[in-house]
Amino acid sequence: MKFDVMIPISGFENEKEFVFSKIDDFFSTIKAVDSQRELKLMNFGALKTLSFQLPDELIEKLKINSIDDISIFYIFVLQTNSSSSINTFSPIIINHKTNTIGQAHLNLDDLGCDTFTSIMPNF
Repeated sequence: MKFDVMIPISGFENEKEFVFSKIDDFFSTIKAVDSQRELKLMNFGALKTLSFQLPDELIEKLKINSIDDISIFYIFVLQTNSSSSINTFSPIIINHKTNTIGQAHLNLDDLGCDTFTSIMPNF
């Protein structure tokens, strides 16, 4: 299913549409329509390690009326040396009711994670 980009995804700023594909209950992909580049995503429900409030701009641009209308994903990077990483501070939000997608950039200070800035890589 195609989703219109309402808030750009880092590294994919010129993309206007993504195709979403579910792999299983935990993993999915989004593929940029123009460049055909793909991101692997991990479902928020797989971890639930972080509680946050969606930014007002994202709620407005994705036209979110209910939490039941959206899915939240982390960008998942599989490394060649069998280690993996996820970006928990910039989740991808998909609104299934309006077929829109965007990326939230969470403020570490607001999350009480300000000490992570010195030990976590920049995303």
